[in-house]
Amino acid sequence: MPTLLAVERYLPPFRYDQEIVTGWVRRWIEASGDPASANRLLSVYAAAGVKTRASVVPIEEVFHPGDFETQNDRYRSIARSAGTELARRTLEVASLRPADIDLIVSVSCTGFMIPAVDAYVADALGLGPRLTRLPITESGCAGGVVGLARAADYLLAHPERAALVLALEFSSLTFQRWDVSATNVVSTAIFGDGGAAVVMVGAKHPRALAGSPRLARLVDADSIFFRATTHLMGFHLRNQGLQIILDRALAPFVRREVVGAVEGFLRPRQLAREDVTRWVLHPGGRRIIEVMAEKLGLSDSDLAPTEAVLSEHGNMSSVTVLFVLDEILRRGNVRAGERGVLGAFGPGFGAEFALLEFL
Repeated sequence: MPTLLAVERYLPPFRYDQEIVTGWVRRWIEASGDPASANRLLSVYAAAGVKTRASVVPIEEVFHPGDFETQNDRYRSIARSAGTELARRTLEVASLRPADIDLIVSVSCTGFMIPAVDAYVADALGLGPRLTRLPITESGCAGGVVGLARAADYLLAHPERAALVLALEFSSLTFQRWDVSATNVVSTAIFGDGGAAVVMVGAKHPRALAGSPRLARLVDADSIFFRATTHLMGFHLRNQGLQIILDRALAPFVRREVVGAVEGFLRPRQLAREDVTRWVLHPGGRRIIEVMAEKLGLSDSDLAPTEAVLSEHGNMSSVTVLFVLDEILRRGNVRAGERGVLGAFGPGFGAEFALLEFL
Protein backbone atom coordinates (compact mmCIF):
# COMPACT_ATOMS: atom_id res chain seq x y z
CA MET A 1 0.00 0.00 0.00
CA PRO A 2 1.21 3.56 -0.67
CA THR A 3 2.63 5.34 2.36
CA LEU A 4 2.38 9.04 3.28
CA LEU A 5 5.73 10.43 4.42
CA ALA A 6 5.06 14.15 4.80
CA VAL A 7 2.24 16.72 4.80
CA GLU A 8 3.10 20.42 4.72
CA ARG A 9 1.15 23.68 4.48
CA TYR A 10 1.51 26.95 2.59
CA LEU A 11 0.16 29.92 4.55
CA PRO A 12 -0.31 33.10 2.46
CA PRO A 13 1.21 36.35 3.76
CA PHE A 14 -1.97 38.36 4.41
CA ARG A 15 -4.35 37.31 7.21
CA TYR A 16 -7.60 38.98 8.27
CA ASP A 17 -10.13 38.43 11.07
CA GLN A 18 -13.72 37.87 10.02
CA GLU A 19 -14.71 41.25 11.48
CA ILE A 20 -12.32 43.02 9.12
CA VAL A 21 -13.64 41.08 6.12
CA THR A 22 -17.22 41.84 7.17
CA GLY A 23 -16.50 45.58 7.14
CA TRP A 24 -15.12 45.36 3.62
CA VAL A 25 -18.13 43.31 2.48
CA ARG A 26 -20.52 45.83 4.02
CA ARG A 27 -18.89 48.72 2.13
CA TRP A 28 -18.94 46.66 -1.07
CA ILE A 29 -22.67 45.90 -0.73
CA GLU A 30 -23.55 49.48 0.19
CA ALA A 31 -21.57 50.80 -2.79
CA SER A 32 -23.59 48.54 -5.08
CA GLY A 33 -26.67 50.72 -4.60
CA ASP A 34 -28.62 48.41 -2.27
CA PRO A 35 -27.46 49.33 1.25
CA ALA A 36 -30.71 48.09 2.78
CA SER A 37 -29.73 44.50 1.99
CA ALA A 38 -26.40 44.71 3.82
CA ASN A 39 -27.63 43.64 7.27
CA ARG A 40 -29.66 40.76 5.84
CA LEU A 41 -26.82 39.44 3.70
CA LEU A 42 -24.17 39.93 6.37
CA SER A 43 -26.04 37.92 8.99
CA VAL A 44 -24.32 34.80 7.65
CA TYR A 45 -20.84 36.04 8.56
CA ALA A 46 -21.15 35.72 12.34
CA ALA A 47 -22.43 32.16 11.98
CA ALA A 48 -20.04 31.03 9.24
CA GLY A 49 -17.63 29.32 11.64
CA VAL A 50 -14.69 31.31 10.24
CA LYS A 51 -12.69 33.51 12.61
CA THR A 52 -9.70 34.31 10.41
CA ARG A 53 -8.26 33.40 7.01
CA ALA A 54 -5.47 34.29 4.66
CA SER A 55 -5.14 35.72 1.17
CA VAL A 56 -2.28 35.93 -1.30
CA VAL A 57 -2.95 39.64 -1.92
CA PRO A 58 -3.89 42.49 0.45
CA ILE A 59 -7.60 42.84 1.17
CA GLU A 60 -7.67 46.14 -0.71
CA GLU A 61 -6.78 44.23 -3.87
CA VAL A 62 -9.27 41.46 -3.13
CA PHE A 63 -12.18 43.90 -3.15
CA HIS A 64 -10.87 45.93 -6.08
CA PRO A 65 -9.80 43.19 -8.51
CA GLY A 66 -8.38 43.73 -11.96
CA ASP A 67 -9.72 42.13 -15.12
CA PHE A 68 -9.58 38.38 -15.72
CA GLU A 69 -6.16 38.54 -17.39
CA THR A 70 -4.67 40.56 -14.53
CA GLN A 71 -6.09 38.27 -11.85
CA ASN A 72 -5.01 35.12 -13.62
CA ASP A 73 -1.50 36.53 -14.14
CA ARG A 74 -1.31 37.04 -10.36
CA TYR A 75 -2.48 33.46 -9.87
CA ARG A 76 0.23 32.15 -12.21
CA SER A 77 3.00 34.12 -10.55
CA ILE A 78 2.04 33.25 -6.98
CA ALA A 79 1.33 29.59 -7.78
CA ARG A 80 4.79 29.20 -9.26
CA SER A 81 6.65 30.75 -6.34
CA ALA A 82 4.47 29.36 -3.53
CA GLY A 83 4.24 25.93 -5.13
CA THR A 84 8.00 25.67 -5.60
CA GLU A 85 8.80 26.62 -2.00
CA LEU A 86 6.08 24.35 -0.59
CA ALA A 87 7.25 21.39 -2.68
CA ARG A 88 10.87 22.00 -1.67
CA ARG A 89 9.98 22.05 2.03
CA THR A 90 7.80 18.93 1.82
CA LEU A 91 10.55 16.96 0.09
CA GLU A 92 13.00 18.02 2.80
CA VAL A 93 10.65 16.78 5.52
CA ALA A 94 10.26 13.48 3.65
CA SER A 95 14.06 13.20 3.29
CA LEU A 96 13.77 12.83 -0.48
CA ARG A 97 15.63 14.65 -3.26
CA PRO A 98 13.72 16.26 -6.14
CA ALA A 99 15.22 13.66 -8.47
CA ASP A 100 13.59 10.92 -6.35
CA ILE A 101 10.09 12.00 -7.41
CA ASP A 102 8.54 10.01 -10.27
CA LEU A 103 5.04 11.54 -10.28
CA ILE A 104 3.87 15.08 -9.49
CA VAL A 105 0.13 15.73 -9.19
CA SER A 106 -0.95 19.38 -9.14
CA VAL A 107 -4.45 20.27 -7.95
CA SER A 108 -6.15 23.66 -8.37
CA CYS A 109 -9.44 25.14 -9.60
CA THR A 110 -8.98 28.88 -8.93
CA GLY A 111 -6.86 29.82 -11.96
CA PHE A 112 -5.54 28.59 -15.28
CA MET A 113 -2.03 27.73 -16.45
CA ILE A 114 -0.81 25.85 -19.50
CA PRO A 115 1.58 24.24 -18.81
CA ALA A 116 0.26 23.59 -15.32
CA VAL A 117 2.09 24.66 -12.17
CA ASP A 118 3.69 21.21 -11.82
CA ALA A 119 5.89 21.89 -14.84
CA TYR A 120 7.25 25.10 -13.32
CA VAL A 121 7.84 23.41 -9.96
CA ALA A 122 9.62 20.53 -11.70
CA ASP A 123 11.80 23.00 -13.60
CA ALA A 124 12.66 25.03 -10.51
CA LEU A 125 13.51 22.04 -8.30
CA GLY A 126 15.11 19.79 -10.91
CA LEU A 127 12.57 16.98 -11.01
CA GLY A 128 12.91 14.45 -13.80
CA PRO A 129 13.90 13.68 -16.46
CA ARG A 130 11.69 10.59 -16.01
CA LEU A 131 8.65 12.32 -14.57
CA THR A 132 4.91 11.76 -14.89
CA ARG A 133 2.84 14.94 -14.49
CA LEU A 134 -0.88 14.98 -13.73
CA PRO A 135 -2.75 18.31 -13.42
CA ILE A 136 -6.20 18.08 -11.78
CA THR A 137 -8.09 21.31 -12.43
CA GLU A 138 -11.85 20.96 -12.14
CA SER A 139 -12.49 18.85 -9.03
CA GLY A 140 -13.09 21.79 -6.70
CA CYS A 141 -13.28 20.97 -3.01
CA ALA A 142 -12.85 17.25 -3.70
CA GLY A 143 -9.53 17.79 -5.47
CA GLY A 144 -7.31 17.06 -2.48
CA VAL A 145 -8.71 13.55 -2.09
CA VAL A 146 -8.67 13.05 -5.88
CA GLY A 147 -4.98 13.97 -5.97
CA LEU A 148 -4.08 11.49 -3.24
CA ALA A 149 -6.16 8.76 -4.87
CA ARG A 150 -4.56 9.20 -8.30
CA ALA A 151 -1.09 9.24 -6.74
CA ALA A 152 -1.97 6.01 -4.91
CA ASP A 153 -3.11 4.43 -8.17
CA TYR A 154 0.27 5.26 -9.72
CA LEU A 155 2.20 3.90 -6.73
CA LEU A 156 0.21 0.66 -6.73
CA ALA A 157 1.29 0.18 -10.34
CA HIS A 158 4.87 1.29 -9.58
CA PRO A 159 5.50 0.34 -5.93
CA GLU A 160 9.20 1.27 -6.02
CA ARG A 161 8.48 4.92 -6.92
CA ALA A 162 7.62 8.19 -5.14
CA ALA A 163 4.96 10.85 -5.73
CA LEU A 164 4.36 14.48 -4.80
CA VAL A 165 0.82 15.89 -4.55
CA LEU A 166 0.63 19.69 -4.62
CA ALA A 167 -2.64 21.60 -4.04
CA LEU A 168 -2.88 25.39 -4.38
CA GLU A 169 -6.05 27.46 -4.18
CA PHE A 170 -6.32 31.26 -4.29
CA SER A 171 -10.04 32.01 -4.07
CA SER A 172 -9.34 35.67 -3.25
CA LEU A 173 -8.25 36.16 -6.86
CA THR A 174 -11.65 34.97 -8.15
CA PHE A 175 -13.75 37.57 -6.27
CA GLN A 176 -16.29 39.24 -8.59
CA ARG A 177 -17.09 42.75 -7.40
CA TRP A 178 -19.97 43.16 -9.86
CA ASP A 179 -21.78 40.09 -8.47
CA VAL A 180 -23.70 41.19 -5.36
CA SER A 181 -25.80 38.03 -5.26
CA ALA A 182 -26.47 36.19 -2.02
CA THR A 183 -24.36 33.30 -3.39
CA ASN A 184 -21.30 35.50 -3.83
CA VAL A 185 -21.79 37.14 -0.43
CA VAL A 186 -22.00 33.73 1.25
CA SER A 187 -18.92 32.40 -0.56
CA THR A 188 -16.99 35.52 0.47
CA ALA A 189 -17.87 34.64 4.07
CA ILE A 190 -16.10 31.27 4.02
CA PHE A 191 -13.46 30.93 1.29
CA GLY A 192 -9.76 31.50 1.93
CA ASP A 193 -6.39 30.91 0.26
CA GLY A 194 -3.81 28.26 1.02
CA GLY A 195 -1.70 25.38 -0.21
CA ALA A 196 -0.73 21.89 0.90
CA ALA A 197 1.62 19.19 -0.32
CA VAL A 198 1.97 15.48 0.40
CA VAL A 199 4.83 13.10 -0.38
CA MET A 200 3.92 9.43 -0.87
CA VAL A 201 5.93 6.32 -1.73
CA GLY A 202 5.01 2.85 -2.97
CA ALA A 203 5.22 -0.30 -0.87
CA LYS A 204 8.62 -1.35 -2.29
CA HIS A 205 10.27 2.05 -1.88
CA PRO A 206 13.06 2.09 0.75
CA ARG A 207 11.31 4.87 2.68
CA ALA A 208 8.21 2.69 3.11
CA LEU A 209 10.10 0.22 5.30
CA ALA A 210 9.47 -0.04 9.01
CA GLY A 211 11.83 2.15 11.01
CA SER A 212 11.57 5.11 8.65
CA PRO A 213 9.45 8.10 9.74
CA ARG A 214 6.02 7.48 8.22
CA LEU A 215 2.56 8.94 8.77
CA ALA A 216 -0.07 6.61 7.31
CA ARG A 217 -0.86 4.11 4.59
CA LEU A 218 -3.49 4.89 1.99
CA VAL A 219 -5.40 1.62 1.99
CA ASP A 220 -8.03 2.35 -0.64
CA ALA A 221 -10.00 5.12 -2.34
CA ASP A 222 -13.24 5.45 -4.26
CA SER A 223 -15.47 7.96 -6.04
CA ILE A 224 -19.23 8.44 -6.26
CA PHE A 225 -20.94 10.38 -9.04
CA PHE A 226 -24.47 11.66 -8.47
CA ARG A 227 -26.33 11.99 -11.75
CA ALA A 228 -28.28 15.15 -12.65
CA THR A 229 -26.48 17.30 -10.07
CA THR A 230 -24.13 19.40 -12.20
CA HIS A 231 -26.01 22.54 -11.11
CA LEU A 232 -25.17 22.22 -7.40
CA MET A 233 -21.73 23.84 -7.36
CA GLY A 234 -18.92 25.03 -9.56
CA PHE A 235 -17.73 28.09 -11.45
CA HIS A 236 -19.31 29.97 -14.37
CA LEU A 237 -16.55 31.33 -16.59
CA ARG A 238 -17.57 34.93 -17.33
CA ASN A 239 -15.70 37.58 -19.28
CA GLN A 240 -14.77 39.09 -15.91
CA GLY A 241 -13.52 35.81 -14.42
CA LEU A 242 -14.82 32.88 -12.38
CA GLN A 243 -18.28 33.35 -10.88
CA ILE A 244 -19.06 31.01 -7.98
CA ILE A 245 -22.04 28.64 -8.17
CA LEU A 246 -23.47 27.36 -4.87
CA ASP A 247 -27.03 26.13 -5.27
CA ARG A 248 -29.49 26.45 -2.39
CA ALA A 249 -30.20 22.73 -2.73
CA LEU A 250 -26.60 21.80 -1.86
CA ALA A 251 -26.93 21.43 1.92
CA PRO A 252 -30.22 19.48 1.71
CA PHE A 253 -28.64 17.20 -0.90
CA VAL A 254 -25.65 16.47 1.33
CA ARG A 255 -28.01 15.84 4.25
CA ARG A 256 -29.92 13.29 2.17
CA GLU A 257 -26.94 11.51 0.61
CA VAL A 258 -24.02 11.63 3.06
CA VAL A 259 -24.90 8.53 5.09
CA GLY A 260 -25.43 6.38 2.03
CA ALA A 261 -22.21 7.67 0.46
CA VAL A 262 -20.07 6.98 3.53
CA GLU A 263 -21.58 3.58 4.24
CA GLY A 264 -21.36 2.73 0.54
CA PHE A 265 -17.61 3.35 0.80
CA LEU A 266 -17.11 1.45 4.07
CA ARG A 267 -19.37 -1.57 3.59
CA PRO A 268 -17.51 -3.22 0.67
CA ARG A 269 -14.35 -2.98 2.79
CA GLN A 270 -16.05 -4.83 5.66
CA LEU A 271 -16.06 -1.71 7.80
CA ALA A 272 -18.70 0.21 9.71
CA ARG A 273 -18.66 3.80 10.92
CA GLU A 274 -17.69 2.53 14.38
CA ASP A 275 -14.44 1.13 12.94
CA VAL A 276 -13.28 4.63 11.93
CA THR A 277 -11.72 6.71 14.69
CA ARG A 278 -10.37 9.63 12.63
CA TRP A 279 -12.67 11.61 10.35
CA VAL A 280 -10.69 13.74 7.90
CA LEU A 281 -13.59 15.68 6.42
CA HIS A 282 -13.66 18.74 4.19
CA PRO A 283 -15.45 21.61 5.97
CA GLY A 284 -17.60 23.02 3.17
CA GLY A 285 -19.06 25.44 5.71
CA ARG A 286 -20.72 25.50 9.11
CA ARG A 287 -23.99 24.05 7.80
CA ILE A 288 -22.20 21.15 6.10
CA ILE A 289 -20.30 20.36 9.32
CA GLU A 290 -23.56 20.35 11.26
CA VAL A 291 -25.13 18.03 8.69
CA MET A 292 -22.19 15.60 8.91
CA ALA A 293 -22.31 15.62 12.71
CA GLU A 294 -26.04 14.92 12.77
CA LYS A 295 -26.31 12.34 10.00
CA LEU A 296 -23.06 10.43 10.71
CA GLY A 297 -23.40 10.57 14.49
CA LEU A 298 -20.03 12.27 14.93
CA SER A 299 -18.97 13.84 18.22
CA ASP A 300 -17.43 17.25 18.85
CA SER A 301 -14.02 15.58 19.19
CA ASP A 302 -14.50 13.75 15.87
CA LEU A 303 -15.04 17.04 14.09
CA ALA A 304 -12.68 19.23 16.14
CA PRO A 305 -9.88 19.19 13.52
CA THR A 306 -12.35 19.99 10.73
CA GLU A 307 -13.86 22.86 12.71
CA ALA A 308 -10.42 24.18 13.70
CA VAL A 309 -9.30 24.36 10.07
CA LEU A 310 -12.51 26.12 9.02
CA SER A 311 -12.16 28.59 11.89
CA GLU A 312 -8.48 29.41 11.29
CA HIS A 313 -8.28 29.19 7.50
CA GLY A 314 -11.77 29.09 5.95
CA ASN A 315 -12.72 26.83 3.08
CA MET A 316 -9.64 26.55 0.83
CA SER A 317 -11.33 24.25 -1.69
CA SER A 318 -9.08 21.26 -2.56
CA VAL A 319 -6.45 22.24 0.01
CA THR A 320 -8.75 22.08 3.02
CA VAL A 321 -8.99 18.33 3.57
CA LEU A 322 -5.18 18.12 3.50
CA PHE A 323 -5.05 20.80 6.23
CA VAL A 324 -7.50 18.70 8.27
CA LEU A 325 -5.24 15.66 7.88
CA ASP A 326 -2.26 17.76 8.95
CA GLU A 327 -4.23 19.14 11.90
CA ILE A 328 -4.95 15.61 13.12
CA LEU A 329 -1.28 14.68 12.83
CA ARG A 330 -0.11 17.87 14.55
CA ARG A 331 -2.28 17.15 17.58
CA GLY A 332 -0.03 14.15 18.16
CA ASN A 333 -2.42 11.68 19.76
CA VAL A 334 -2.94 9.33 16.81
CA ARG A 335 -2.33 5.67 17.67
CA ALA A 336 -0.77 3.19 15.26
CA GLY A 337 -3.46 1.11 13.58
CA GLU A 338 -6.22 3.70 13.80
CA ARG A 339 -8.34 4.04 10.70
CA GLY A 340 -9.22 7.36 9.13
CA VAL A 341 -11.56 8.35 6.32
CA LEU A 342 -10.81 11.33 4.12
CA GLY A 343 -14.00 12.65 2.58
CA ALA A 344 -14.98 15.59 0.40
CA PHE A 345 -17.79 16.55 -1.94
CA GLY A 346 -17.04 18.38 -5.16
CA PRO A 347 -18.59 19.67 -8.38
CA GLY A 348 -20.12 17.12 -10.65
CA PHE A 349 -21.68 16.52 -8.09
CA GLY A 350 -19.52 13.83 -6.55
CA ALA A 351 -18.03 12.42 -3.36
CA GLU A 352 -14.43 11.32 -2.94
CA PHE A 353 -13.23 9.02 -0.16
CA ALA A 354 -9.91 7.53 0.92
CA LEU A 355 -9.20 5.07 3.73
CA LEU A 356 -6.08 5.60 5.85
CA GLU A 357 -4.32 3.40 8.36
CA PHE A 358 -2.15 5.50 10.65
CA LEU A 359 1.36 4.30 11.51
